[in-house]
Amino acid sequence: MDDRHTTQVTIMLGSNTGDRKANLDNAVKALSGHVDRIAVTRDIDNPDFTGRGPDYLNRLLTGTTTLPLHSLKALLKETETVLGRDRATPRLVAIDIDIVVYDDEIVKPSEYTSPPCQALLAAKKIGADDWGLGKNR
Repeated sequence: MDDRHTTQVTIMLGSNTGDRKANLDNAVKALSGHVDRIAVTRDIDNPDFTGRGPDYLNRLLTGTTTLPLHSLKALLKETETVLGRDRATPRLVAIDIDIVVYDDEIVKPSEYTSPPCQALLAAKKIGADDWGLGKNR
């Protein structure tokens, strides 16, 4: 039994290039080794808020982790790179992974208040129907 403290997290996933759904699915798979009790929302399409890039497909993921915040942030950056994120081409984003809430603290207010995140959070509050519930998907 792991005695380390577990923390509830909410993570926003987004992709606007390539097979966007597969990009989100691959991110969930990559995170499943570090986040337990994963549940994901349905996917929603959103325009690029800058108006300069293709539309995004977004998904929220919730789960628990034993990683401290700084370690989880580093893991997400590494995961983005492994899954094809090229920061030299900011308009085309294979995968964007942001911690929105960590242990009941809003970590990234701009992401939390964004229309896609608020729409997905509202769906979460309505009920589990919009969530793909499953452990380590």
